[in-house]
Amino acid sequence: IVMTQVQQLIEGMNPQQTQAITAGDGPVLVLAGPGSGKTSVLTRRIAYLISEHQIPHHRILAVTFTNKAAGEMRERIERLLDDRLRGLQIGTFHATCARFLRMEAESAGYRQDYAIYDSDDQQTLIKQVMNTLNIDTKKYNPRAVLGTISKAKNEMILPHLFQTGDYFSEVVKRTYEAYQKALRDANAMDFDDLLLNMVLLMKENEVVRQKYQERFNYILVDEFQDTNKVQYELVKIFAAPQNNVFAVGDEDQAIYAFRGADYRNVLRFRTTSPELGVISTEKNLRSKQKVRSVARAGNELNRNRTPKALHTDKGKGDRAIVYEAYNEREEAEFVLDQIHHMRMEEGYEYHDFAVMYRTNAQSRAMEQAFINNSVPYTLVGGVGFYKRREVRDMLAYLRLVQNPDDRVSFERIINVPKRAWQ
Repeated sequence: IVMTQVQQLIEGMNPQQTQAITAGDGPVLVLAGPGSGKTSVLTRRIAYLISEHQIPHHRILAVTFTNKAAGEMRERIERLLDDRLRGLQIGTFHATCARFLRMEAESAGYRQDYAIYDSDDQQTLIKQVMNTLNIDTKKYNPRAVLGTISKAKNEMILPHLFQTGDYFSEVVKRTYEAYQKALRDANAMDFDDLLLNMVLLMKENEVVRQKYQERFNYILVDEFQDTNKVQYELVKIFAAPQNNVFAVGDEDQAIYAFRGADYRNVLRFRTTSPELGVISTEKNLRSKQKVRSVARAGNELNRNRTPKALHTDKGKGDRAIVYEAYNEREEAEFVLDQIHHMRMEEGYEYHDFAVMYRTNAQSRAMEQAFINNSVPYTLVGGVGFYKRREVRDMLAYLRLVQNPDDRVSFERIINVPKRAWQ
């Protein structure tokens, strides 16, 4: 039996997944419940556009939230099509905007060799700016000031539009203005600038706007519930006027509000696109019923969400246990007791267990409990390679060679290695 390309793309997909993969033009919202195979839907959708509709690779823009996810998507599509994806733009919002801003740097008011400041660079610069302004960094935490500036950028609020109502906001406004000037003087952008500057450039420069709107016929967005205001604006501008947006998301899986993400963008997308096609992929392909029921019980308490009839054929599974600890030490001891019990009673080994936590700060209590009880463990996700001091020093040298105006890199390496008169 010889299958057509379309048959191969939808092989093994359920009816809802197939409907999403083969959807027509116009805006489409795929409400993908947990474990419902959203990555398969996204990758097969792109492969479908290329193979069935003959859309050139460079006419498609797909954005996701991690470089790893972007790389995996590209690999999957290439396997599906048995071809290299020349010109297909798949990447994070930040990487995509950084690439386009390199090409449009002059129009955006920068040189093409602009530096991109990470969180450590931002902290260094914000402290320098506050010291220059004679703002007490012990009284006004630079991290809090920078966080407020970042939130303003995510809301597309420029320094002159920043509203003040108390002395802290006055400090933020003064710092925000000076901070942006310092970035410009250093021919640098922070991560928030990559998105904000791209939006401003597209809004204010008709030539640039038309260039990218004519280039991309289809926009695909992963984890749509985690977009913030500036990312939502980027999607709208890139997609105009065809509005061929294929957004995959689920309000119930929104966890990045602390970074400015707004799950209500799913609702905005629905209310501002009357011709929107909505498809729910509700079959959980990896979890058992008990786990899914616990998740549903929590999600149903949330407002502004789309009801979903999630189901699975993986069986009932074990009963979920919820334990409310008095503090983090008691929580760690409880986890340790459960591990000891299951090793003694059920024959498990230490390498059969994984302990997951929400923030890195929570690892300390767990590590202390394991150390005190001589339990071997491996901490996953310590200091990243590019965060190591010697690597950052070398990168600072390279950045300064490329961009002599990079004041932050200059001050980092001016005495590295230490220099002294003999």
